[in-house]
Amino acid sequence: MKIKLDEENKQLKIDDNIKITYWMLKFVMISNILQMLIRIFNTPLANWDLLTWLWIPIGLASFAILYYFTKLSTKEVIPLDEIQNPILKNFFGRKRLSLKLKNGKTRHIPTNSIKEMEQIQNFINSPQKTTT
Repeated sequence: MKIKLDEENKQLKIDDNIKITYWMLKFVMISNILQMLIRIFNTPLANWDLLTWLWIPIGLASFAILYYFTKLSTKEVIPLDEIQNPILKNFFGRKRLSLKLKNGKTRHIPTNSIKEMEQIQNFINSPQKTTT
């Protein structure tokens, strides 16, 4: 399990190295947007070819994906006080556990089985979660 439930410090420790993956995806999205803008502004409208027209939806989709990534958290240590609630979603027929944090972001949790999801949910919803 890549997730450690630290009952002593009342926190969740996640070791999935998602921060570098999200950083690389954000870099690709920004480069797509810049490529679209350079292509559009450097080419007169009369000279637009098929490739220029293809860059417009690619750039717009990159804007949407980049916005989505700003709503995700990459925290590796999450105190129980920062978790608003766990969210269980079906994603293409596979269950996925996410945590809604108090700062408005969502943290996806890598789990391999339903038993792990239930264990994490029980830990989050346990009465130990007291705010001081």
